[in-house]
Amino acid sequence: MLHHRSLAALLLLGTAQALSAQSVRLNAYGGYTFADKFDFGGYSGYPQARFDESAHFGGGLEVEVRPMKAIEIYYQQQGTTGRLLGVGDDITTDVNISYLMLGGLGYAGNDKVKGFGGLMLGAAFFNSDDVNATKFGIGGRLGLLMTPNQKFGIRIGAQVLSAVQGASGGMYFGTGGAGAGVSTYSTVYQFGLFGGIAISLGGGSPAARSSSPPPPPPSGYTPGAPPPGTPPPPPPPPPPTK
Repeated sequence: MLHHRSLAALLLLGTAQALSAQSVRLNAYGGYTFADKFDFGGYSGYPQARFDESAHFGGGLEVEVRPMKAIEIYYQQQGTTGRLLGVGDDITTDVNISYLMLGGLGYAGNDKVKGFGGLMLGAAFFNSDDVNATKFGIGGRLGLLMTPNQKFGIRIGAQVLSAVQGASGGMYFGTGGAGAGVSTYSTVYQFGLFGGIAISLGGGSPAARSSSPPPPPPSGYTPGAPPPGTPPPPPPPPPPTK
């Protein structure tokens, strides 16, 4: 689990240095992920499994690529309980679920309140006492960004993160010393709510700047003429006498 955090931190710092001239925002998140039950295979008498609901925490580095468009490197960690559900008592184990994702964000709104949405791709990491697994991850988010100024913002929203299973094998968590795998082609969907803060690191705040055009010139203003209220230039000196 520690190497996932280190990799995420290195990616965030490296991207921040490489894009220091761009509009960069540091996002810190906290939220709640709801329980998800999914089909299970590989352990007799337990056809389904579940990850319990629990809190999650994470962070992201967001870089504006053009007005109202950004990309974000996002890391999230959730400590929860995995359960095998079947004819007998539930078999439980502690599981850490982490996501390291890269996604795009689109914004729409005004200077103070903007809606946002985007999709993410990356990796999902599942760690327990007995076994570890890494799977392809996808996700999506919708929410609101409130920016009272260009340096600070508050973000709230909802998301779904998913670990996609394929023919390459199952996702595993320990069952008291033995591993049991999710059946191939099954998918884990984790729905959650989140909130967080956003701090601009320089270059202005992504999506916090106004998308409105500059104000029109004053009435009667002629392009190329001095601004209204400017005193006239002094008269030219008289011609020299002969």
